[in-house]
Amino acid sequence: MLPGKTCARTCFVPLRSQFLEASPVNFIRIASEIQSRTLRATRLCATASALALAACVTVPCLVLAPSALHAQNTNATIRGQVLDPTGALVPDATVLIVNKETGVTVFNGKTDSAGTFVAPQVIPGTYKVTVSATGLKQSVVDNLVATVAQVASINVNMQLGDTTEVVTVESRGEQLDSTTSDVSTLIAPSDVQNLPLQQRATENLLTFIPGVTHGGAGDQPSTSQLSINGSRTLNTEVLLNGVSTIVASTGTPGTLPSPDGVDSFRVLTTNAPAEYGRTSGAVISVNTISGTNTYHGNLYFLLRNEAFDANQYFHKDTINTTTGAVTPRNRDRFFQEGGSFGGPVRIPHLYNGHDKTFFFVNYDRTITPSSTLATETVPTAAQRTGDLSNALATTDANGKPRAVQPIYMPGGESTTAFGATATNTNGTGIISAPLDPAAVKILALVPLPNTIGNYDSVNNRYTSNWSSLQNLTGHVVKFVARVDEDVTTKDRLSFNVFRFTTSTPNPIYYNSPLLDTTWDCTCNNAWLGSVDYTRTWTPTLVMDLNMGFFRNAVFRNPPGQVGNVSQTTGIASLPLNQFPEITNPGMSNLGADTNTDQVNITNTYTPFGTITKVYGPHTFKFGGSIRKNEFNSYNPATSPEGLIQFNGEITNHGAAGNANTGLADFLLGTIKTASYEQPQPETGRRNYNWGVFFQDDWRVTSKFTLNAGVRYEYESPLTIATNIYSRINPLTGQLLAAGINGVSNSLNISTPKADISPRVGFAYSVDNKTVIRGAYGTFYGTIFQNLGGQLAYPGYDNTVSYNNLGTAIAQPFTLSQGLPLGAAPNLSNPAAILATNTPTNPASIAISFNNQSHMPIVEQYNLGIQRQLPLALTLEVNYVGNHALHLSYALNENQVPFTQVPAVTLANSSLATQNSLPFPNLKGFQVNNNSGGSNYNSLQVTVKRQFDRRLAILSNFTYSKSMDDGSTIYNFSAPNGTANSQYAVDSPFFIRDLAPSNIDVNKVLNLAVIYTTGGPWWLRGWHISPVFVAHSGLPVNITQANEIPGSSQRPNGNPQLIKLAHPFQIPGQPSYQYFDSPQTDPNFPLTASGPVYNTINGVRTQIVATGFGNVSRDSNRAPGEADFDASVAKDFKIYKRLTFQLRVDAFNVINHTNFSAPNVSLSSITETTLTPTVASFAGNSSFGKITGTQPNRTMQISSRFFF
Repeated sequence: MLPGKTCARTCFVPLRSQFLEASPVNFIRIASEIQSRTLRATRLCATASALALAACVTVPCLVLAPSALHAQNTNATIRGQVLDPTGALVPDATVLIVNKETGVTVFNGKTDSAGTFVAPQVIPGTYKVTVSATGLKQSVVDNLVATVAQVASINVNMQLGDTTEVVTVESRGEQLDSTTSDVSTLIAPSDVQNLPLQQRATENLLTFIPGVTHGGAGDQPSTSQLSINGSRTLNTEVLLNGVSTIVASTGTPGTLPSPDGVDSFRVLTTNAPAEYGRTSGAVISVNTISGTNTYHGNLYFLLRNEAFDANQYFHKDTINTTTGAVTPRNRDRFFQEGGSFGGPVRIPHLYNGHDKTFFFVNYDRTITPSSTLATETVPTAAQRTGDLSNALATTDANGKPRAVQPIYMPGGESTTAFGATATNTNGTGIISAPLDPAAVKILALVPLPNTIGNYDSVNNRYTSNWSSLQNLTGHVVKFVARVDEDVTTKDRLSFNVFRFTTSTPNPIYYNSPLLDTTWDCTCNNAWLGSVDYTRTWTPTLVMDLNMGFFRNAVFRNPPGQVGNVSQTTGIASLPLNQFPEITNPGMSNLGADTNTDQVNITNTYTPFGTITKVYGPHTFKFGGSIRKNEFNSYNPATSPEGLIQFNGEITNHGAAGNANTGLADFLLGTIKTASYEQPQPETGRRNYNWGVFFQDDWRVTSKFTLNAGVRYEYESPLTIATNIYSRINPLTGQLLAAGINGVSNSLNISTPKADISPRVGFAYSVDNKTVIRGAYGTFYGTIFQNLGGQLAYPGYDNTVSYNNLGTAIAQPFTLSQGLPLGAAPNLSNPAAILATNTPTNPASIAISFNNQSHMPIVEQYNLGIQRQLPLALTLEVNYVGNHALHLSYALNENQVPFTQVPAVTLANSSLATQNSLPFPNLKGFQVNNNSGGSNYNSLQVTVKRQFDRRLAILSNFTYSKSMDDGSTIYNFSAPNGTANSQYAVDSPFFIRDLAPSNIDVNKVLNLAVIYTTGGPWWLRGWHISPVFVAHSGLPVNITQANEIPGSSQRPNGNPQLIKLAHPFQIPGQPSYQYFDSPQTDPNFPLTASGPVYNTINGVRTQIVATGFGNVSRDSNRAPGEADFDASVAKDFKIYKRLTFQLRVDAFNVINHTNFSAPNVSLSSITETTLTPTVASFAGNSSFGKITGTQPNRTMQISSRFFF
């Protein structure tokens, strides 16, 4: 029986009876299962075919190719064939390949019987290939450039003659790719050094890759919002010298080195070889600069200042009412300095590393000065003594009448004002009761007013009456170091280090570290290191081993930890030795807000390696990798230091929110509500990935190459080192805690153990100027990597709350007494905390997991043609597509059942809503399902010219469509791929969400040119690099007020009708009307989905039926963007090799306004008073308006000395 028939019978026959008996709800689930099994069948059969092919070509040479590990490094391969004058292949020719920059011989061997040679695992660089054979002149191919992760193919054409004669030809660089089938783009050294880059960020070069979309400005891609060929954000692998820079906790790519530390990089966008795994998206492989036999280096300086910039578009409509001036340019200042140096290692009289040992270092520091005006509202000197007589004034500062505000004595709803008499029942406003000692101590630490501020006529006081101008300086430091050592002619070592630190300080409010309201700084500290060892056993057998490590630490320290806080403030009982957060309407908040204490450290260990064996026309490569992921985190969710709230109700007859009585409550120490968090202990997330692969690149004929590979991957379930780990079982609503009551350390979650991905492709040379290439492959993503900031595990943290005791009733403890502290959570019985929850006090749950997790899988396919054109141009046209299943999707599994929605919404009670949930003691919670799917199709056209004869061109156009049933632009607090449907828990509604992906940008055009002038001395040495980037807008999702609890509702109507033929600037307002406005258009084409009720005399009447809107997800688009950037530089020779360069980079040169996305939220529904009453969106005045733009013209000036 044929393998395909076996696959089909195995996968589909068991579904027949289920399909025939399916209900409408189950029909969709079964259809999804059929789709999934179709993919599994395709994958199984493709795997069988790939394994069969591999077996056929491997069996004869098993003795020559022992098993080993896998590689993903940046090394290149040089492959060639030698031909005589008749075009016949020359066997047994001697081939010598030497790195011209280091003098190291990387290959010394002979051609095989087919006249071919392969030099695997060569460091990217410039090479000289010398070929000699009996009866033929010696042939030299000079300046052959082998780039990162490239297979460089050459033909060496020999001539008849004596072997002492030499024929030299110049290599023209990478043009046609006749031996591989993947789709990739090289960013060459000339691109890195010459193209204009905002803030000189290497990541901005990703703009020029076909198929790339992102959430940043056109020329500033955000790597955390990066999608390549329709992949989910955070599914792109980024390798630095072969080591992953992915932050294991979030999936975010780490920062790359400065352009002066990067040699080049390659982006493998589709169908990367089998050695690459653990990603369902693209692979970005970055190679740092190496040392050479010649010392080289530079010093550089860069300056940005808002004086060089154009003002923002809307600033012209924002006028200072005092001066009449428009809003000035946004502050845009930073200074960058750095340098690099590399060459051979030499120690005088001890060691000479010429042709043997090389080093390179780069140091880069960016300084960002800023000024912040810290402004607060503080009590006056009189108010601090209890004199609140300003509240009783009958006229305000402008002489206008105002309502007096008596200050009542505490005691329920007391009606006696402080200082009241028979003739003056409002009293004096001066508090006669003893002031709370802690309030007095704290106010002594608060600075007095130092400016007039803004007059508040309602409360007869001045707000924002204290300010402090603070100068802050942020730092970003990048350091790269690399040492390459050729130990012997067969052994090579490479050591790499990358160091990255950032410090972004926050202003100190009140000029007091004790009272400050936020953390000290957002600090990032990262290390990456690797050791790579290459052993050349024979010219046809090479082993490469690598050990990599990446550490990323993000931390911030809370304020208020100064000395003995209780003694300093007079608050006797505090959860921590830290000033609590204190709020009252009479002054600005004191103390830290939530989540100011964070330590998040990820460690990733990545040993990997490969063995490459060349056997005749076959190049076998096989190996494996292990990746151990650690994430150690202390990340309290709310306020472990305590939150104490005064609302003015105690001294105001039971009415809250009054500024003067709020201050009175504080002075008396009468607390309304309070709370503090008992946070879970530090947790240590652990899991690992490993994979093995086999790849065969088979040169079937001189024109046809077949690439076949297969990869096996496994990802372990997540565990926590200390077993501080739990989840809610979405089927039962019960808590599962690691290591308790028979629950496994992985919370009984299993992961797949049979994930095999075949990859097959071909390259066919029609002639010496045309290559046709195509490929198909499957790729697995990860399960636990992209979980965002969801780190709180139910039962291990607890919030102790002192809730409202009734109108005008204070807590039984005062400010000076502090917070009564409860017992710490019982870590051996986390369910005890949840047992106290009821529908009136339900537990909040972070994201949970399904019992069975599936690794996301993506089928990638491409078919294209490359054509060499005149003027050294190369045209490449590709169809690129993919289809994904099991994508991460977070669904609310604790929603109101749809059948109960009418009754619940009619009741209009939060308790009724809570009681209707499947698990009423729990709030709605999301479960991370692997149920999402997507598909992507595109046409990608590229025209390029590698830098040659002073000119380089890189241009491409992508026309694409990306569809899925749920996606989002990445946010750290949410898992990757989270996107709520209107009613996610029910399949009939969930299926409606198939729509353009949130990252679908269907038209993208990039054009970059690099030109260096020649000619006479006064004209040569200019470097001119214009860049044009344009793309269509991202989709926008129109939503309305959620009338159905726990949903994400959309309205009814035709969303295309809200498009304005001529969007316009709203006169006198800093806003731009992009869509039709429901406020001004009585015939606004969208109507509310229900249920919507009208309440008259306490009677609720339904005026819109229960249902979901028919407006599809992502139904409209934001404006597109077009940017023209340019760089102009001039070289000035100083002495021999020493040169000075002056350079100007300008972005958005013509100052074209690129508008941001419009507001698309219909957040309020108004019931009209017409008969019959109808629901209207007229109250949504901001709908369809744009109030922001992408950056206008900015400039940066730099200078450098280099040699």
